[in-house]
Amino acid sequence: MTPEQLDLIRSKIEARLAEIELALSQDDPESKPVAPDVAIGRLSRMESMQSQQMNLAQQRRQREEKERLENALERIEKGSYGSCAYCLQPIEYERLEAMPDAVVCISCAR
Repeated sequence: MTPEQLDLIRSKIEARLAEIELALSQDDPESKPVAPDVAIGRLSRMESMQSQQMNLAQQRRQREEKERLENALERIEKGSYGSCAYCLQPIEYERLEAMPDAVVCISCAR
């Protein structure tokens, strides 16, 4: 991988991290617990609770993605980014461009 390609991927990772940070920092009222004294119908309450769980799951996925991207930045700094964790062969640039947090090549992923 060329230094230009690595810089492009690094900027892509940093931009995605900024997006995730922004999303996680926003206080989403739908992820807060539904108070039992709120006078809403049974179905509305169930829908609110389902919406809350969906929002919490989305936040969990974003935190997991953030961790993977931060690990990718660490690998870039250490110089080990772009090498498959299993076979130690270079991961194809196209794969890294599509999934900057990839740690295995396509062959090993199968």
